[in-house]
Amino acid sequence: MTLGQASSCFRVPKSTIKFRIGSKWTKKLRRGPQTVLTLQEEIKLVKRIQEMERRGFPCTKHAVVSRVKAFLDDNPRKTPFKNNKPGYKWLQLFLGRHNQLCIRKPENFTMASATVSEPDIRSWFQKIMQYLRANGLEDVLTDPRRILNGDETGFPFDPVTKAVLASKGNRNVYLVQQADPKKNVTVLFTFDADGYMFPPDTILPYKRLPKQLIMNFDSDWGIGKSDKGWMDSENFVAYIQNVLHPSLVRRNVPFPVIYFVDGHSSHTGYEVAELCASLGIILIALYPNATHIMQPADVAIFKPLKTAGAVASKIGTGGIRISYLP
Repeated sequence: MTLGQASSCFRVPKSTIKFRIGSKWTKKLRRGPQTVLTLQEEIKLVKRIQEMERRGFPCTKHAVVSRVKAFLDDNPRKTPFKNNKPGYKWLQLFLGRHNQLCIRKPENFTMASATVSEPDIRSWFQKIMQYLRANGLEDVLTDPRRILNGDETGFPFDPVTKAVLASKGNRNVYLVQQADPKKNVTVLFTFDADGYMFPPDTILPYKRLPKQLIMNFDSDWGIGKSDKGWMDSENFVAYIQNVLHPSLVRRNVPFPVIYFVDGHSSHTGYEVAELCASLGIILIALYPNATHIMQPADVAIFKPLKTAGAVASKIGTGGIRISYLP
């Protein structure tokens, strides 16, 4: 078809057609400046956000913006953003370009209102099965080595004493705290469905880990630090990368595997999702406020551990000592 025939057939000026098929046309299919992320990169981001939503880890606005910053840090290019971190104006335009996404307020679960019922749990199982079928992952459920459950438990430095002996009639009974009640040692355990326990991860309340303390730890264990001894995304990423994944490889466990965790903020980071996706570890969040029913580690391990004896902690000059009193 000649330019004249195309112009007459489609009612497009001949000059426009000539310009479009010429070398000056940059194949830009939208008005305004070019986007910082390419169309393919934005589509990949959309798919990742939707996948995390289906697994029970919906992304916050801050998480999306932080993920884009991390991507731009790893893939340098010219951007109008300060320190490669886009603003919320960019997020609004991004949502405008991808109308399959929108900003929603998630349902809040509280201890008073979250009365977990059997239909709720059965519905959760159905959604998980739908996700596995849609992604061709049903075969994972046939191998107990590929079904994992991870959970943290904390051992406070100054446990709350439930009851003490005191003089009858004395209404003012005081207990001097021996340590910071907000500090504790967090231990992350992971088990698989055939009963194997993977090397744990221990988070200690240090700014810098003492060399002697590190030497006393088992070489297979993970060891991390945070201000209060709580788990965070950075330590969770390090555990998966340096402890859990190598342990799965040593056991010759086929990938992918399913890793059930609760919805704690340390498990919902975009960096965590990206790492797990690259390693063949499928993170799935358990139903909110039902971990006391559905969390195997809570029901089978931690509850017997903590009800069998009191935990006494003491901070000394040589580090931290935790004693289990039968």
